[in-house]
Amino acid sequence: MKRTAKAAIVLVGASLVAAACGGDNKNSTSTSAAQATTAAGAATTAGGATTSAGGADTTAGGKSGGTVTYSLPDHFTSYNNGTAEDNLTSNQYATNQVVPNVSYFDDKGGTSINKDLVDVQKTSDSPLTVVYKFNPKAAWDDGSPIGCDDMYLYWIANNGVQKTTDDTGKEISLFATASTTGFSQIKSVECSADGKTVTYTYDTPFSDWLGLVTDQGFVPAHVVAAKAGLASAADIRKAYEGNDTATLKKLADFWNTGFKTDKGVDPTVDLSGGPYKITEYVPDQSLTLVRNDKYWGTPAKADKIVMRIITDDTASAQALANGEVQIIAPQPDPDLLNQLQGLSGVTTTVNGGFTFEHFDVNFQTPLFQDKAVRQALAYCVPRQDMVDKLIKPLDPNAKLLQNRMFEPFQSAYKDTSGGAYDKVDIAKAKSTLEAAGYTMNGNVYEKAGQKVEFKLMHKDNARRSAEMQLIQASCAQAGISVIDDSDPKWSTRLGAGQFEAVVFAWQGNPLLTAQVAEYKTPPDKTNLLSNYQYYSNPQVDKLLDQVVGETDQTKASDLLNQVDTIMWQDLNSIPLFQFPDILSHSDQVTNIVYNPSQQGPTWNIQNWAAA
Repeated sequence: MKRTAKAAIVLVGASLVAAACGGDNKNSTSTSAAQATTAAGAATTAGGATTSAGGADTTAGGKSGGTVTYSLPDHFTSYNNGTAEDNLTSNQYATNQVVPNVSYFDDKGGTSINKDLVDVQKTSDSPLTVVYKFNPKAAWDDGSPIGCDDMYLYWIANNGVQKTTDDTGKEISLFATASTTGFSQIKSVECSADGKTVTYTYDTPFSDWLGLVTDQGFVPAHVVAAKAGLASAADIRKAYEGNDTATLKKLADFWNTGFKTDKGVDPTVDLSGGPYKITEYVPDQSLTLVRNDKYWGTPAKADKIVMRIITDDTASAQALANGEVQIIAPQPDPDLLNQLQGLSGVTTTVNGGFTFEHFDVNFQTPLFQDKAVRQALAYCVPRQDMVDKLIKPLDPNAKLLQNRMFEPFQSAYKDTSGGAYDKVDIAKAKSTLEAAGYTMNGNVYEKAGQKVEFKLMHKDNARRSAEMQLIQASCAQAGISVIDDSDPKWSTRLGAGQFEAVVFAWQGNPLLTAQVAEYKTPPDKTNLLSNYQYYSNPQVDKLLDQVVGETDQTKASDLLNQVDTIMWQDLNSIPLFQFPDILSHSDQVTNIVYNPSQQGPTWNIQNWAAA
């Protein structure tokens, strides 16, 4: 799940998601980098914040033409990954370099601007004013210009202003966005006469303004307008300013669901504004990209990119060994790493990035509304065992992750846990439940007919299955029954909040507001944004609001550490470990560059080439 880049995030999901369109162009700018470095066969991280100009030069080497194959690790569910349901890394990886983006996260862990598409300037701090000047040549592959109309739709789809009612009469957001952070602070959007200069003026300061506009939810406005029955994309503004609720609902309905891929893709809808375009999609099998001959910037190197959808990591490794794919990025697993390192003609690296594994409970499940149950779980979940058995074989220096806001290589990282849950304490788990009125019924604690028993959802892969088994065995000793809820469609259920408890990973980025949509109280139980567990704490809400408007990075970091301290008390989520990211590729391809953020391995796909 990814953290939405809108707010300020693999499936791993907090809140600013971006994709790289323009990748490592040397004329791009980058700020606020905190990078995890790579080394073959060993996980290493470099802490501290830096500032860099431009991304890594990955364009050297390799010839143009030919086909490159990649193993997409999960299902491609939508061209629009800006909705809460489709805010998935698989969608991000599939549309990197297809959907245009203003900002993206580069290989240095910084936020960069795609200079092929746009120039971005902050022209005022009071009020905060940001001007976007789009390349006059920038256009969707059907010839329609990229600019004002797209930016306007992007804003209204994500600002949370427009409301509707559900079947019960309850008010909900009209556009099912993954995050409103930043967008809800924009007072006005103005455009030049030619539609190529766009000005965002904010009501209040927003710390991560540079990374606000990404590819997440950036869709062709003229397509959405046409599907809603409008004569032109300019009519979107008229509908919004005139509060034409009937038209806005048609726009929202298509934005929410019209880009889904369950029935395939439509090239007239899923347009390209980048170096590649989608030409074919076979559900659950493959996605094919070809060079976009209408792209105004530097052409992509490979003629074609074939993404084979392989959700089983073992199968993807075998496909790499057989030459069926050339690039894979499987989840960390010691046995799999050993297998990959034994392959001839294959380069494998292990990297420490912005991704971390965690255990979450769903507060819409009555059992978890009892803090005593959450505390007992924290005492029995064998975090150190997971690190020792599952992660240290990949990274001998791996330690417990004691913070949800920052990774160990970041200078703001602090152990905010207090140390209470570092080690398994079965006796403490039992006494906590008993003090809350639970008694043993057979092998499971129970109170008022409610057993301390729940289903733990996870993706069916070797490491997650091992995590499940470790949790199940340890918590059984504490009278807690954990039922295996492995599901190939787990990501869809996660986005809808349809689970009791879950282990998954957030794949994030360097933006400080990336966590807001994950932990701030959602608008309602049907519009969760990225807070899939429906966690709510007014004190956390207040602190996160302060983070959004705090332009001093040190002060914002301190506020986030205060939030994390509170969440250790609430135990809504239990951080487990930082991901050691595996990236393997055949030596027959070049320019494969690790990216520590949610951009993922396809962030610079336009530079992939035959060796």
